[in-house]
Amino acid sequence: MTHRAFGALLLAANLLVSGTSALGGSHWRGAMHKGKFWKKSDVREALHLTDEEVRSFDRIFARDRTKLKDLKDEVEKRRDDLDALLVSDEDDRKVLDQVDLLEEARARLGKARAMMVLEMRKVLTAEQRAKLAAMRTEQRKRRLEKEQRDDARKPSPGES
Repeated sequence: MTHRAFGALLLAANLLVSGTSALGGSHWRGAMHKGKFWKKSDVREALHLTDEEVRSFDRIFARDRTKLKDLKDEVEKRRDDLDALLVSDEDDRKVLDQVDLLEEARARLGKARAMMVLEMRKVLTAEQRAKLAAMRTEQRKRRLEKEQRDDARKPSPGES
């Protein structure tokens, strides 16, 4: 599998975790499906997903959803704890220990996402993975172009 295709599958994993910012603002066209990219009609059509493939994604997602949510909640808690320490007068060592705890929580979440992606990868054919990677590349290109247009419209500091 190419790095691009694996990157696209990692994006899919990011979109799958309930409560992540990616869920609320998915850039895929079509109705919102809480990050379930395989439920979006244009993605399903482009990848020629079968009903059985969709059911497989649903099973994988349902199996891992609670674990991923719990891991994301842990990351949020660790982040909140770090934020509280940063505004306190705690010594640097205690703050750095909290940074370590936050990074460990992020690593556990990332690994769980990757494991789910690896399971989902087994559902798709090589052609479907390549198509998903191409769709992701196009999505990224459109988002970057939009951000550049939006930035060009913003006044420079000092301008009004």
